[in-house]
Amino acid sequence: MTGKSTYEELEQRVNALVKEALDRKRAEAALRESEELCRVTFEHAVDAIFWQDLETGLITNCNRAAERLLNKTKKEIIGEDQSILHPPDKAAYYTDLFSRRIEERGSIDEEAEVITKSGHVIPVHVAATVTWVRGRRVIQGIFRDITERKKTDEELRRGESKYSTLVENSLTGIYIDQDETIVFANNRFAEIYGYAKEALIGMESWRLVHPDDRVLTGEMRAKRLSGENAPSEYEARGLTKDHRTIWIQRRNTRIEFQGRPAILGNIVDITKQKEAEAALRKTNEALQDFVDVVSHDLKTPIISIQGFSSRLFKNYQDVLGEKGREYVQRVLASARRMEVLVSDLLALSRMGQVVSKFEDVQSLEVVRKVISAVQDRIGAKEIELVVADDLPDIYCDGERIYQVFENLLVNAVKYGDNAGQPRIEIGYRDGGAFHQFYVKDNGPGIDPKFHRKIFEMFYRLNGAEEIEGTGLGLSIVERIIEHHGGKVWVDSEKGKGATFYFAVPKARVEITAPEAGLAPDKRGLRSDDHER
Repeated sequence: MTGKSTYEELEQRVNALVKEALDRKRAEAALRESEELCRVTFEHAVDAIFWQDLETGLITNCNRAAERLLNKTKKEIIGEDQSILHPPDKAAYYTDLFSRRIEERGSIDEEAEVITKSGHVIPVHVAATVTWVRGRRVIQGIFRDITERKKTDEELRRGESKYSTLVENSLTGIYIDQDETIVFANNRFAEIYGYAKEALIGMESWRLVHPDDRVLTGEMRAKRLSGENAPSEYEARGLTKDHRTIWIQRRNTRIEFQGRPAILGNIVDITKQKEAEAALRKTNEALQDFVDVVSHDLKTPIISIQGFSSRLFKNYQDVLGEKGREYVQRVLASARRMEVLVSDLLALSRMGQVVSKFEDVQSLEVVRKVISAVQDRIGAKEIELVVADDLPDIYCDGERIYQVFENLLVNAVKYGDNAGQPRIEIGYRDGGAFHQFYVKDNGPGIDPKFHRKIFEMFYRLNGAEEIEGTGLGLSIVERIIEHHGGKVWVDSEKGKGATFYFAVPKARVEITAPEAGLAPDKRGLRSDDHER
């Protein structure tokens, strides 16, 4: 029993020793594997890694990325003081800084500069901690090249500087309104309201708005912030520091400012413009009153001249004789001319003063009424008149469009005398977003150099003195068409007749003032027999 027990104990001890040896080998193998993994990771890391002995300050190891960063070999780096990593003029500074950071925090997270073998300075980010390597305390520093980041940061800073300069020197007032408070304002914004910029920051934005317009601006702000449709541009009155009322044209948009919704606003002081408009309205009203009075005062003697001249011609023909009758007829013709001139002047002065009544109008019916009114003149000259049957319904002021067709047709009739077989054509072309009408004659035509002049007030072509008219008809036509948001022009050559075109928008929008750029250019017409 004793012998067997001793044998079993011996076997157990042997087994324990074998197991211990095997465990040790496994541990050593695991350690070697771990060390190899660490070595490979260390060597192939993207960032440069340096080991510095904490006591001596010497570099004890570095990886391949460190060699590439400094453009040096390990032999040239290992064993040197860590100060060789930095430009000579900054080495002492970085050594002191890193020593204090390690002592205070046990780690480093700083930006620094390293110098290559060729003397090139590279900005780096340094992250370092203290660790144990083979029983010694070592600072492991990871250096990342931040050249590209620095370049980007510099470009951003330049961009911000340029943007800041543009904003501050803008002729437009620029501000940011967040939570109904001014959080940014440029120089021009401060000038408009008469405040120092510093005084505006933190001010409630409603204080800069006239009391009667605060509801309007509040509604606009609320709609914009909530994403509802709101005019991007509108006018509202403002209040300056010295309590003056000014007119402001606003252009606002919703933005994110410091992570929260805000209003970015652009403003222009239009006070002088508003004052000029008011003064112009007053002048126009006074001028209209003057024209009305003068027209009335002129018409009265004209009517008297016409009446007495007609009676004189009728009752005293024999006494007057041939020469006297000629003189009376000239007086009557001059009086008629003066009457037409006064009527045209009055019509021209009232253009735009009367509110237009826009509605759907049958343009063909308008043309028929005009033809009926001047039928006697057309028949007297035996003019062949051709009217297209595809004239469309248009949205317009019917009375004004009647005037347009009337003036253009009467012009064609008057200037058709020189044609052996006078012919007038009234037609239509689809101009895309516009209705395009034309009145074409085969009269003497117009030299292209006079194509714009004929639309000027009182302008009459040479040789037209004997033809009745005041030189205002085409001016009236142009103003009516511009009032409709359209355009009128002529296509003609001397001796080849003339075609007058006018275009009005198809859109059902009432236009109260001419809008530049709406009408098409005559070059947009199709090349056919209606072009010269």
